[in-house]
Amino acid sequence: MGSYHLIAPILCLYLLWSASSASAFTEPSEIRALEIIRDSNTNRSLNWQKAFDGWTCPTDPSDSDGVCDPCSKDWSGNWEHVHCRGASARYGEGSSGVYDGKVTTIHVTDQDLDGPPAKEWCLLPNIRELDLDGGNQNGPFPEWVIGCLPNLQELDLSYNRLTGTLPSSLTSKSYLQELKVEHNSFSGRLPSNTGDIPNLWRLRLAYNHFTGTLPSSFTNLANQLNQLTLAHNDFEGDLSALGPTKLVLVSVHSNPKMCGMVPASVRYASGYNPAGTRLGQPC
Repeated sequence: MGSYHLIAPILCLYLLWSASSASAFTEPSEIRALEIIRDSNTNRSLNWQKAFDGWTCPTDPSDSDGVCDPCSKDWSGNWEHVHCRGASARYGEGSSGVYDGKVTTIHVTDQDLDGPPAKEWCLLPNIRELDLDGGNQNGPFPEWVIGCLPNLQELDLSYNRLTGTLPSSLTSKSYLQELKVEHNSFSGRLPSNTGDIPNLWRLRLAYNHFTGTLPSSFTNLANQLNQLTLAHNDFEGDLSALGPTKLVLVSVHSNPKMCGMVPASVRYASGYNPAGTRLGQPC
């Protein structure tokens, strides 16, 4: 009888915890994926460890629908860098208010992460925003994002130390709207099909080592491209491919081999500055 009296309260507490955990708003598969990402990368360096310091349970009970709820009761997330905006919401700030317990945003910014980007982000297939900017990450463009994140709408790799060329397979990302790779060490020509990314409206390429002319496929972005940064590269030739676009923001300065007539869509966009180019002069 004595043993039963000891075990029964413990069993009740366990059942209560299990029920609460099972009803946690964050999907169990998403919690497990986040734990694998944390455990696989936390020992890479002190900066990685610091980035994942807050990825622990139990989460704040006042903002949780269970013992371990990284998503929290709304989109904002109990675990730093993690947001769950709901499947039906447009990417970006906030949400539609319809939450489904799936991680949609990873925003690990200004954490000075080093080494190659972690491929384990692939374990979160519902990601629409992957922001890894402001770090010290190196290696080539993480081409794995193209195959494993089918709903990706924003990819921010800016302010890192990534090298090599951009892959032509980016055009398979039919949902991609923002590609930000400025302030890296990328080089080479842009893929000839860059303009075939059907929903791309923001493209930031400034402060790299890109070369060659702008692909003629940029004319395919006439109806959506409104932000394009090209400054501080080694692009050459004219900007005729941008003629049909409706740019709102542009940067072209410090490309000494750029030349030729400047389309009105570029000349009247905010930020246009031909310093350090030969724009307006014959090629």
